[in-house]
Amino acid sequence: MHHHQYPWPKLPPSILTELKYSIIVSFVLLAGMCYVRFATIHIPPGFRRFIALLPVISLLPVLPAAFSFIHLRTIATFFLSWLALFKLLLLSIGKGPLDPSQSFLVFFFTATLPVKFQLGHRKTSLISISEVPLLSLKTLVLICNIYLYRYHPLYGMYTLLSLYTCHLYLGLELAVTLTGTIASIIINMPIEPQFNNPFLGTSLRDFWSRRWNIMVSQTLRQLVYDPVAPRLGPAIGLIACFLVSGLMHEVIFYYLASTRPTGEVVSFFLLQGLGIIVEHIVKRATTWRPPKIIACPMTIGFVMISAFWLVFDPLLRTGANERVLEECMGVITFLEDVARAVLSKIRN
Repeated sequence: MHHHQYPWPKLPPSILTELKYSIIVSFVLLAGMCYVRFATIHIPPGFRRFIALLPVISLLPVLPAAFSFIHLRTIATFFLSWLALFKLLLLSIGKGPLDPSQSFLVFFFTATLPVKFQLGHRKTSLISISEVPLLSLKTLVLICNIYLYRYHPLYGMYTLLSLYTCHLYLGLELAVTLTGTIASIIINMPIEPQFNNPFLGTSLRDFWSRRWNIMVSQTLRQLVYDPVAPRLGPAIGLIACFLVSGLMHEVIFYYLASTRPTGEVVSFFLLQGLGIIVEHIVKRATTWRPPKIIACPMTIGFVMISAFWLVFDPLLRTGANERVLEECMGVITFLEDVARAVLSKIRN
């Protein structure tokens, strides 16, 4: 008995266009980082090195505009317009994770991806066995999360916001993990994890400095906190870090929504900084500490509620969430067509 045979789906022209621009951007980055490494080998840290690196530093904020897909553009903005740019600024003064004595591939991946290699170590496996179940679960949850968007007209506002929050966290962590794993395989060297179960954060300080996007915390500490805190005090240094983080998130949101910044995202990050300062004052005033079973929900609840108010609300007003939904629906449709084609081949 022959079943109806479904044809293999063709990649949409829009995806082919994104692939083309991804290749172009990759070659531009290769050329740019070749120049950066050559320049830093021959020019000592300081103003002259900064001027030498300025052409590439100026190029990094422009490259994400090559992409039209929101997911790709957002990831490119985070990787290039923020982290790579900050790493080059640190390199210009002889600090940060970049070192021209590194092999070119280590230098290139460290500059363009949110990775930090454990130098001197060699990989014994592609990924720790203990990490496989949790990563598999997170991937499955993200797939289910995206599939649930199909029924988004049925959901209330807070259900949708919860789905967006899950999408943001899992999408970012898996994108960072995937790119880091690929770089780690190519270099044959392990990388330091960039997320440490942020949903287990017991305080705002614990969440932002030890669990969430660790590469960002390390970069902000070297570039902002270390110069500011000795002169103006730790509290001002902390607020300066969150101010810069907020400004860079405004840049990401500009690329995401193509609208002028409103300052709400900056306000969100300043609120987190103020929260850490309040935590510190309370801890100094009392020896009582809430148990983990209370501290974790309090911490994550504060972050999520303030994000609903100051981060997601601007996205909803601009309609950027609708474009995200359209992209997700396109991915779901394409994967369903692939699944039908595979099943029809098996049956026949």
